[in-house]
Amino acid sequence: MLRELQVTNDKPANSMYKSGEEKIVTGMAVVKNETNKTFEFASAETAADLFFVDKERVPSGINAARGDMSDYDEDFTTLKENEFGKLIAYYVGERFAVDQYVESGLEEGVRVSANTDGKLIKATSTVTSKYVFKKFYDDNGHKLAIIEVSDTPTKNS
Repeated sequence: MLRELQVTNDKPANSMYKSGEEKIVTGMAVVKNETNKTFEFASAETAADLFFVDKERVPSGINAARGDMSDYDEDFTTLKENEFGKLIAYYVGERFAVDQYVESGLEEGVRVSANTDGKLIKATSTVTSKYVFKKFYDDNGHKLAIIEVSDTPTKNS
């Protein structure tokens, strides 16, 4: 899940790339593969050139007949291989929340990076990151990690 908390409205999101992984969930951190025009998990821990995945909330199959669906429904959160998604790059000062993280080591003020599974983790001391973990947020029973984009990329000590 990806929740935008304080962001610039109407900024463009790149939707010209397809999922290059078997399954990607909204809120995951990915990198673009310019050769294949896909987005995929990073091959090593990184905080550079990250995009966060979102998708249009369009019900499919029997769900098209339902009147009210949770934002957490799989139709709204899961992208399969070769499915188009929205790649969102966040600007300095923006805040967003994701449920795709590894909780170990996350405490207020630590820098985070993406692991090879598309999840945010506490960045190792060798990775420079502009993404700062602020706190956890309860989104109607779902635990999200709030991330703020700093204007000063730095490393955890």
